Formats: sequence, C-alpha cells, structure tokens
Amino acid sequence: MEQETKSYYLPPWRSITIGVILMIIGLGITFGGIDLDRSLWENLQRVFISFEGVFEFFTSILFLLFKAGFLAGGYLYLKYADGVERAKLDNEGFYYREIPKGSKYSKVAMDTGSLTFRPYSDIRDITYKKSFWMGGQLCLTLETGIVALVALGVLKDQEKLEIIDLIKMQIRTNLKKLQP
Repeated sequence: MEQETKSYYLPPWRSITIGVILMIIGLGITFGGIDLDRSLWENLQRVFISFEGVFEFFTSILFLLFKAGFLAGGYLYLKYADGVERAKLDNEGFYYREIPKGSKYSKVAMDTGSLTFRPYSDIRDITYKKSFWMGGQLCLTLETGIVALVALGVLKDQEKLEIIDLIKMQIRTNLKKLQP
C-alpha cells in the first residue's frame, strides 16, 4: 500500500502571536523613549545611535542591534507562520521535530533545523498518552528505548491519532512482508 507524503505543521496562531508580541516589544523599546519636549535630533539619537559621547555611542549601537533583533524575530515569525513543519510521514519512514539538547538558544531556534528521521523498520510501537498536565503526548518505542515526542505536543489530538494510525499501518505492512 503506497502512502503519500503527509506533513503536520505548527498551528499558525502560535507563530502569529509570538511574532506580534516580539514586534510590539521591539517597537515599544524603539519608540518608548521619545520625548515630545526634546528636539528631533535628540529623539533620533534616542531611537537610533547617540553621538553624545563614546560610551553612549557604543551602548546605543548595542541597543540598536537588540531592538533590531526583536523586530526581525517578530517579522520572521509572522512570515513563516504557516510553514513550520513538526512532523512528516512518507513511504520511507517518520520524520519528526525533536527539542534539541543543550543551550537555550538552540531550543529557541529548534524549528530551523532538520527533522529527525526514523525508518518504519526501526519503530516498534507508537502510543498516545493524555494527562492533565502534559496534554496529549506521542511516545515512540524504538529498539533503543522510548522517545517522548514533546515537540509534537502542539499538534491537534486528531493529528496525533492520525500519525499513530498511519505509523501502525506501516508497521503491520512491514511485518507482513517479513513473514514467510
């Protein structure tokens, strides 16, 4: 039985919400220091780069990069709101997003990396557990142990159950091929 490629994406409202919040913070920090009683030149120095002294100059450049980071991050979240893939199934196997181990920064940028691939032959079972605190969670059973698919927790329960059905169907198909 041929299975076409099926992808599951992060809900767009999450990315849009984060993007709007980042943009509001960036704009608030940028234009929050404007004083209507000061001249245009003084206000432009507060918003962009200050030429009042050497320390103020370097501080304003760093702060400008900080503000630009908020605005650029918000823009990127809004631009790619409907294209953040969290899981994919095809004829070869199951691709899923893992939360990276390590620094906080790698976790923030986890959606920029590639998906982890597991061929169907490596998958022993997949289960769905639902709890009050964790919500619905998929657990993948491999030869090496159980892997909790935490990054897929944002998917709808219907999508998680569909993933389970499709993977179990592939596992049964592979078992039938192996039996004489």
